[in-house]
Amino acid sequence: MNMRPLLFSCLIAFTLTACERVEEPTEEKTAEVAAIAVPAAESKQYEQDGLTFEYPKDWNVVEDVVQDAVRYVFIESPDENALSSIQIFPIDDTPTLEQFVNSYSEQTRVVPLATDNTQAEDSPAVIEPIEFMTISRDLNGKTYDWVVETVPGSVAGIQTSDYREYFRKDSARFAAFLVNQVSNDSLTQTEPSFELIFRTLKPAD
Repeated sequence: MNMRPLLFSCLIAFTLTACERVEEPTEEKTAEVAAIAVPAAESKQYEQDGLTFEYPKDWNVVEDVVQDAVRYVFIESPDENALSSIQIFPIDDTPTLEQFVNSYSEQTRVVPLATDNTQAEDSPAVIEPIEFMTISRDLNGKTYDWVVETVPGSVAGIQTSDYREYFRKDSARFAAFLVNQVSNDSLTQTEPSFELIFRTLKPAD
C-alpha cells in the first residue's frame, strides 16, 4: 500500500486552521514506557536548510517542500509500505500535539465510497474507527509525549489495519511534528527505522 498519494492530497487542506478543530478521539489511553533500545542499522544523514536527521540507508527522502509557511518532508521505505512525514511550523504558529494529531487523523481517515453513479470526490464517506494511546518517554534527559493511533479491521470492505505514531520536537524557532505510518503486520521490522528518525531529528535552531 503506497501511502504517499493520500497524504499528499491532504497537504492543502491541512493548515493551522484545520488544527484548531479538535475532536475528541474515539478512545484514549495513557501509558508510560522506558526508552526503547534500537538495533544498530546502516544510516545516512539528511541536512537541508537547518533540518537534520538520520534515516535508513535504503530509505528515500521523496519530497521536501514548503507550503503556507509549513515545511513538509517525506521519507519512504524501499517497498513504499512505510512512511515518515515531518511537518515543521514556525514556533509561534504551532498547534499542540493533541491538536495536530486530531486534525491529521481527521484529514486522512475518511474513506470515500464510490458508487456507479458518482465520482469518488462526490461519493459518500465513512470515518474509520480509531484508537489513541498517549505514552510518555525519555530521550537524552527530556520527556516527550508520543501518541499512537491504530485503525483496526476494515471499512466498507477496504483493509484499514494501520498504525501511526506521532512525536513533536521543538527548537528555538520551529516545532517539528513527526508522523510514522505503516501497516500493523509490518510494524516490528519497521519500528527501528522510525526510531532512528525520531532520535536524530533536529529542526533548525
